[in-house]
Amino acid sequence: MAKPYINLFIAAVIVFSCCSCSDKVGDPAKPEAPTDVILTRVDNSVRVGWKDNSDNETGFSIWLKNGDSEAIRVGITAKNQEQFVISSGLKPGESYYVGVRADGSDSGNNSDITYSALFLYDDPNKPEISFSSDARSTPSCIAFKYTIKNSDSSSGFESGICWSKSINPTINDNCQNGPKVDGSDVATMQVIPDVLLEYGNAYHFRAYLKAGKSVFYSEDLTAALGSAPSPISLTWKKLSATLPDAISVYETTTALSGHAFHAWYAIADLSGNTVEVRVCLPSAKATIDEQSASFDGDCCIMTNGGYFYGDNSIGVDVINHSSYGYIPDVRGSLKKADAEYDIMYHNTRGVFGITDDNKAAVNWAGTGSAGHFYDRPLPSVKGEAKYDAVSSTLPAVPISWDPKYAVTAGPVLLKNGKCPFDFTLTDNGSDYYLSNFEMMPYDIFGPGQSPDRTAIGCTKDGKVILFICDGRISASGGATLTELAMIMKGLGCTDALNLDGGGSTGMMIGSLHVNDHTAENRAVKTTVGFFRKK
Repeated sequence: MAKPYINLFIAAVIVFSCCSCSDKVGDPAKPEAPTDVILTRVDNSVRVGWKDNSDNETGFSIWLKNGDSEAIRVGITAKNQEQFVISSGLKPGESYYVGVRADGSDSGNNSDITYSALFLYDDPNKPEISFSSDARSTPSCIAFKYTIKNSDSSSGFESGICWSKSINPTINDNCQNGPKVDGSDVATMQVIPDVLLEYGNAYHFRAYLKAGKSVFYSEDLTAALGSAPSPISLTWKKLSATLPDAISVYETTTALSGHAFHAWYAIADLSGNTVEVRVCLPSAKATIDEQSASFDGDCCIMTNGGYFYGDNSIGVDVINHSSYGYIPDVRGSLKKADAEYDIMYHNTRGVFGITDDNKAAVNWAGTGSAGHFYDRPLPSVKGEAKYDAVSSTLPAVPISWDPKYAVTAGPVLLKNGKCPFDFTLTDNGSDYYLSNFEMMPYDIFGPGQSPDRTAIGCTKDGKVILFICDGRISASGGATLTELAMIMKGLGCTDALNLDGGGSTGMMIGSLHVNDHTAENRAVKTTVGFFRKK
């Protein structure tokens, strides 16, 4: 009789087991966790996106985690969704992880939470500055374009470029304030001249924006100068002349760039204290022949000097530590048909000077300033955003320099051995040069301009050189500004300045006017020369 009871027990167990199996088959499976959680800033909110990997979730839960704090749920979506917008609960300056979970039919059937990468929630209205293109490198400069956002021009701000050889430079490294901008989305061009950089080195650059006490930076860009032009060496013949031993004069007829070329230079060793450099500024214009003769034999060598208009010198001249004149704002073009004819630019111009102890140098003098000298130009670019007037901070803090004699002209041909210009064009076309910082006019500056030239420079060992060449005649085709710079470098100059040229060019050796002046022996306002020291 025992068997039937045993059979009934076994049957009951089988039935119970089958019922249990049937219940488990009917439960929903745990949904697969989402992947690829990506966060995107949208105005004052953060959009969360993810990849839905399941087909049986009831929806998604969105979780927010601040640092090591416990995650909190900040939203729920319907099923088959792949994005959610978090519009509250975020604090500017705080970093967050955002997680997404696929929800099942009950709390025991939820997927794991998949988190995003760490996300910094910045103030969406804070000022921003960013590069809008790659850096553009030439032999004389590196050019950048940057865009500023969320900066009200009425509140005042400064922008510019900073650089160093290490990543992420700051304004405590090298820096140059940029042109004046209005905070719009229009890209601003700024150029860093080679006089502030070294050849053969790669630099890290960042654009910066000063707003109040805060400084904001762009991403880091790496760039380097292009290859510098090579010095030009010519064959020079020493001339016989009745001069102090400290002065020598040379002449060349060596061809230049395939054309005939006739040039002269005089070099003075000032270390013996027997000769000196003087800048002359007579009350009225006169030819170099007349000006040289007025010194009763004390003038050994004389050339023309700076630019002039009418009977007035254009620029700053220093005579026995007294400054005369000023540097006016300049037109973007001297051609009346050009759109830039009516556009005025603040400006710096090159200046050669010599101190009481016979130390010569080339620097820059600023618009309207007879007392400020700088180690760099105001890097104006025609057709681009314009700079404010030079000041005690722009283009930099003025250098401490007190020349006894100085003459302004331009452009600077050499500064510390570097030629701070070339003829690279901007995107605006002909006559819009990237590094014509001194805004020289078309008849002086350009790859096709090779008139008569006059220049002054100094060597590393303290000698001073005066140079002229004939131009625009069959016997001499003149020199471009780049050729002139490289000739001066070939003569040993570390600093050099282009002086007035064309019909103004002339050199007196004693009472002899050596260069061609059959077409014109122009009266000039300023001259510079080597004089016997009394």
